[in-house]
Amino acid sequence: MTDVPGLLRERRPSQVGLATSIPKLNGRIYTPPAVASRLFDLLPWPPGPLLDPACGDGVFLAEALRRIARLAPGRAADCPITGWDVDEEALALARARLAVVAAETGLPAPVLYQRDALDPGEEGRFACVVGNPPYLEAKRMPASLQARIRAACPVAARGAFDLYGAFVERAHALVGPGGAFGFVLPDRFLVTAYAEGLRRLLLEDGSIRVVDLTREAVFEDAAVYPVLLAVVRSGAPRYRVEDPSGAGADLPVDVLSGPLDGLMPLPDPSVGRLLARVLADRRLVPLGSVVRPRWCVSFHRAGLRDRYTFDHRPNTPFARPFLGGGRFAGNREVEPFRIAWAGGWIDYDEARARADRNPLPAAEQFQPPQVVICQNARRSRAALDAQGFVLKDTFLSLRCLRRVDAALGWPEWVTILLNSACCHVIYEALYGGTRKAGGFLHFLPRYLDPFPVPPPPPGARAFHDRLAAAARQGATTLAALEAETVVRTAWGVTPDESVLLDARPVPEP
Repeated sequence: MTDVPGLLRERRPSQVGLATSIPKLNGRIYTPPAVASRLFDLLPWPPGPLLDPACGDGVFLAEALRRIARLAPGRAADCPITGWDVDEEALALARARLAVVAAETGLPAPVLYQRDALDPGEEGRFACVVGNPPYLEAKRMPASLQARIRAACPVAARGAFDLYGAFVERAHALVGPGGAFGFVLPDRFLVTAYAEGLRRLLLEDGSIRVVDLTREAVFEDAAVYPVLLAVVRSGAPRYRVEDPSGAGADLPVDVLSGPLDGLMPLPDPSVGRLLARVLADRRLVPLGSVVRPRWCVSFHRAGLRDRYTFDHRPNTPFARPFLGGGRFAGNREVEPFRIAWAGGWIDYDEARARADRNPLPAAEQFQPPQVVICQNARRSRAALDAQGFVLKDTFLSLRCLRRVDAALGWPEWVTILLNSACCHVIYEALYGGTRKAGGFLHFLPRYLDPFPVPPPPPGARAFHDRLAAAARQGATTLAALEAETVVRTAWGVTPDESVLLDARPVPEP
């Protein structure tokens, strides 16, 4: 990673936040040589010109020089190596490192330039671009840098974008068709909304390999879970995810770039094979085609919660029972197959809320039957609400789009699916990169809508009712085992896959 141009030299620490170091914000967290070597293993280089557009202390350029000496010493002239960086201090470190490696190999040292990779020009010049670009969230950038990125990299500069995305877009242009590039990136690139356009661009353009380093101690004291991304602009779409040993699985690109909106999952190899089969199963349907996950009640201004929520029924014609209304209630009012209402109420006066500039969702949104799911949990927890609770934004409301689907037992079946261990494994394989705050998964509309689910089997409604009755009586173990068998059959889980699922640790609900 390299220095971000003109960002922090004039700033006091209080302006960048006491919890984040100046070296981290400037990007001076350099890559271990072993990681640079592993990234080169994924790329078809040499031959051809190579560039590190944010060369820092030169670790990737040093590895490139050693590779030429080992693999193609007689073709060094055909493989010119170039490094760019905006930080002269980093370039000085790179020159010192590369002078040593050049002496060791007997090859000319790479050419270094003090240059900003965001500047236009040299598109299609390089056979390979490689490196570890700077990471910097848009909210931490000066307005001038944000404007430059939007002008230079319109695909990357969407939403709450990050600087590393601009380097991905620039690398794509710098190598051109037939070229290749590889970067060390944070795993959030694979799932975050602002990078969706970039991922689609890559998925539709070539062969992608991702190596999961999120469990490796790559960067000391850096709050980053890294992956290696290698892209060959071959025109033959492929997406393969691997662990550090090279074991992996190919996932269907048409599903990733289509129904899954450009998602790049990061499952471990064994689950990756299960996920590949599930994604290719045409019997399955997107959850959002049957039930619509909806956001619930939020209070956007200080003090509004106290004006609208109560621990007893208020004297108002708009009083409604409320889940998640307690100040420190969390989301434990929803357990698998069971709602444990804590007795909260809300004054659901929509006109008054609009006057307070805090509009409430239409009350019809909470009409039963609705499936209530916790937004953040180590494992999904869902219960069917037949009463019509109003929900705090701790939860999502899932209601059928069509009455016929409700009559077919979809609400009950979705509740069964969401509470299963099988669902957890598949959902985690798809969206594990969203984990935050102690390992909590995020159950949000943009993830639930494309989630592939099987249609309800005959008797799903009666089966759910038996499970809910068992949950109310505390007899959940046998019911959960029975439910798991039904769910795996519906998802088409094979005997070998069942052995895999049984061996995986799954969090308690």
